[in-house]
Amino acid sequence: MGIEKQGKRPPGRATTEVVAPRRFPHTLTPELATLVGEAPTGDGWLHETKFDGFRILCRLVHGRATLFTRTGQDWTKRFDAVVAAAEALPVERAWLDGEVTVLLADGRTSFGALQNQADGERAGQALVYFVFDLLHQDGRDLRRLPLETRKRALAALLGKRGGPLRYTAHVEGDGPACFAKACRAGWEGIVSKRRDRPHVPGRTFDWLKTKCVKQQEFVIGGFTGPKSGRRSLGALLVGVYEGEQLRYAGKVGTGFGHAAGAELRRRLEALERGSSPFSPAVNPLPRDVHWTAPKLLAEVAFTEMTTDGKLRHPSFKGLRDDKPATEVVREVPAAVDVTASPPRPPRAGPAAPAPPPPSSVALTHPGRVLYPDVGITKQELAAYYDAIGAQLLPHLKGRPLTLVRCPGGTAKACFFMKHAPEGRLPALRRIHLREKKASGAYLLVDTQAGLGALAQMSVLEFHTWSSTEADIDAPDRLVFDLDPGPAVAWRDVVRAARTVHDRLRHLKLPAFLKTTGGRGLHVVVPLRPEVAWGPTLAFARSVAEAIAAEEPALYTTALPKAGREAKIFVDYLRNQRGATAVAAFSTRARPGAPVSVPLDWDELDDVSPARPLTVRSLPGRLAALKRDPWHAYEGGRRSLKDLVS
Repeated sequence: MGIEKQGKRPPGRATTEVVAPRRFPHTLTPELATLVGEAPTGDGWLHETKFDGFRILCRLVHGRATLFTRTGQDWTKRFDAVVAAAEALPVERAWLDGEVTVLLADGRTSFGALQNQADGERAGQALVYFVFDLLHQDGRDLRRLPLETRKRALAALLGKRGGPLRYTAHVEGDGPACFAKACRAGWEGIVSKRRDRPHVPGRTFDWLKTKCVKQQEFVIGGFTGPKSGRRSLGALLVGVYEGEQLRYAGKVGTGFGHAAGAELRRRLEALERGSSPFSPAVNPLPRDVHWTAPKLLAEVAFTEMTTDGKLRHPSFKGLRDDKPATEVVREVPAAVDVTASPPRPPRAGPAAPAPPPPSSVALTHPGRVLYPDVGITKQELAAYYDAIGAQLLPHLKGRPLTLVRCPGGTAKACFFMKHAPEGRLPALRRIHLREKKASGAYLLVDTQAGLGALAQMSVLEFHTWSSTEADIDAPDRLVFDLDPGPAVAWRDVVRAARTVHDRLRHLKLPAFLKTTGGRGLHVVVPLRPEVAWGPTLAFARSVAEAIAAEEPALYTTALPKAGREAKIFVDYLRNQRGATAVAAFSTRARPGAPVSVPLDWDELDDVSPARPLTVRSLPGRLAALKRDPWHAYEGGRRSLKDLVS
């Protein structure tokens, strides 16, 4: 049934983890998988069957089980058999994570049959809770441990139980072959999980899902009557949210029989309204349409979605009520390098590092789409900030910020926020700095919780000063921004970066490289904060003007854009008080959700703005890196005293 082969343990002596007792949590947030187009390769992944059911967390306290959906709804009364089986486990306190399904005679799972089971029908169906994770057990918080270690503990707890409570087996490596086998068997797909990673709440790139059949939730915004026969419904009109707008995705006219259709129509009639919930208007308008409040969710299978966002060959699978309608967006496979092979967990030694603490700021409208061209929501942005906080925060700490906010996403107006807004801002700090006529309050971000607060504010860009609060009037870096005109070829931008690098090396100054998230590059020099802004700016200007003088046909230091369409602006003006540069690992408010990324100089020939690293692809790069390209940055700080005297 499904993927039967159990993964083998790595060779060598087993790892012994010591987990300190921690307070038993009353609630938990599950880890969610990111949709990808191909299953990952390499032996760093464990592959499990993707079940067609409801994601359920089970809390056990002194023999009493409580079942929760992934959004925290209490569903204990829906699945009595699962509750009874869980309460028979030999454990006082525990948190289990898995999927409640209905198992068919041929070994597949059925969401439609599960819905009937949840609604109290067909009590004879084989209801099974496939458990794939153990997060807490009798005073031990297991979330910090690698997945493979947690699954060993889970297997020991569950034993060889059958019936309603079963251990989810996995296979190691060769994701494409595993995926092909699952599809041949008629399963929905597979979920591939990093074996060496701790539990991280929210959607991550440590868990990837690959689907054999396209299937997702859609919001029902209307229905039509039957054309003939005993049917109660003609078709459902469904859509997905883009920001605050419900976009029409087409009609679903198959998949419900007479009895199910009659019950569905009864529920829809209770939600009828006089106007369409879709924006823009549905065109062409179906005949005999009944509009409904966008509250019910339909699970729909389909062959593809057209370029204009319409479903082809859709089929109704059942209703979902385990998530709010506003979180339903179009699922787009993430651009992840699935060929990168994550490292195997160590055979001995300490447990994997703890995941970053979750944001202390609750997200409103987590399903709001911030990047409509790729479907990235506020929730996914917050998950990105959580995933790369350890890399991003060192570039932000102590530095006054100018932020780009896009409350309605990149499709609507974005704006720069230079000064800190009034009011209480939990997890964020303010610093008051003198300006030309008065003083201004700037934001500082030092913590993961602060990043969560900025995700809540829909911040898509971080621009930082080149000095810190420790010595605000002495910059601790030089930034040369290579800004190409629209007629400049990328190979010339690459050559420009090397030219700056060579000139700095001649001056015995180290140079570090990063992309800007656009068509340019930044060359950065770490400094000891010993020289004031004025002499620092003058030095940067002398370097830029010397480069421009050597090849004036390609380089310029003139600020006006007119006349430099075919030139590279060597921007030295980032090195004055109050000027900012986009931070490393910052997202950009541009199509595709690109990111400013530190690079090794050896990588320069392999990068291109046509293939930018993005919110979805950067975590894969970080997982595959053997060494931080900027590992020598802090140790490379130099003084400008001898160069400006």
